[in-house]
Amino acid sequence: MEGRRELIERLERCPGEEIRIFLTDGGIDIQLFRQTHEGEWVPGEERLEIPITLLDRFQEILHGAEENSAFEVQATETRAPFANASEAEFARILDFYQIEWQYEPKSFPLERDGGGEVTESFTPDFYLPQFDLFIELTTLKQDLVTKKNRKIRRLRELYPTVNLKILYGRDYRKLLERFGIDPKE
Repeated sequence: MEGRRELIERLERCPGEEIRIFLTDGGIDIQLFRQTHEGEWVPGEERLEIPITLLDRFQEILHGAEENSAFEVQATETRAPFANASEAEFARILDFYQIEWQYEPKSFPLERDGGGEVTESFTPDFYLPQFDLFIELTTLKQDLVTKKNRKIRRLRELYPTVNLKILYGRDYRKLLERFGIDPKE
């Protein structure tokens, strides 16, 4: 009888190829899949099985590689003056997965005075050009979140075509947990 094999992650390697990571009874199974001309995904022969007994050591190796990685974009903090540690950590995750990002590239005017001057605006934290997606991290205290939520509602009224994803504190903590990272805040 074949054991459990639960898909836990899919990563695009390049168009038409993706790496799928499965949780099995015996550990982790990583396999390359290719897309056929008909659009069907088929498993390739490239496969790596990591036994459960080696997972702790494998995680140590990955964390060490992440800290000293040559492909990690310089020190992320030199790319942008982040407002808090959550933003810096999120940028490191994006860098690790080689997802292009821009920090606060655009402000959206929300209110103007009688002379047309902007009196209130909203600037999402990140923009991911590959996905045409703005990301806003909201890991603040609840009273500040309420004010930000009002601005987000106004942004959606004025700019309905803007693709914006909000990561609240609980969402962000779950994301960090998934990557085995302790929250820095």
